[in-house]
Amino acid sequence: MRLVRNSIFTLLFIIVGFIVFMPKVELYYKAEQLLKKQGIVIDNEEIKSNPAALKILHPVVYFRGVDVARASVVELKPLLFVNRLKAENIELLNVAKNFLNISINSLVANHTIFKPYYIKLNIDGNFGVASGYIDLKSKIIHIDIVEPKDINSIKKFLKKGKKGWFYESKI
Repeated sequence: MRLVRNSIFTLLFIIVGFIVFMPKVELYYKAEQLLKKQGIVIDNEEIKSNPAALKILHPVVYFRGVDVARASVVELKPLLFVNRLKAENIELLNVAKNFLNISINSLVANHTIFKPYYIKLNIDGNFGVASGYIDLKSKIIHIDIVEPKDINSIKKFLKKGKKGWFYESKI
């Protein structure tokens, strides 16, 4: 019994140590390099790291040289089995704002190693509350508007289904 308890304690200690000492900032810069190859640049950010999370303050996202979005805070929690990204106060800029007149109060994306090709989304914005997923294997993004508020500005992109309005696209 003592051997089992010590083994479990050692395993938990290794997991916690891995999470605490994970090179979060270096992983962020690697992700930035990968995004740059796709024409996406994150700039003007202030990076703060703590043992459990990485906070990116005031990032501006550029797509092919045009600034498209800004957030007040993006927090990334890279845990061993589950990863969580939470972005707050996302504001679309310039062309994106003219194209989609929406603001997002919070966006939460969850990823788990048990479903490696699946990212679950929860969104709260001026258009209402939405939930959905990104299927990386089949390259589909699907978002259901769960509690619609003012969807007039995005209605042309939505489809009407049995459960309400939704957005679906290949990526």
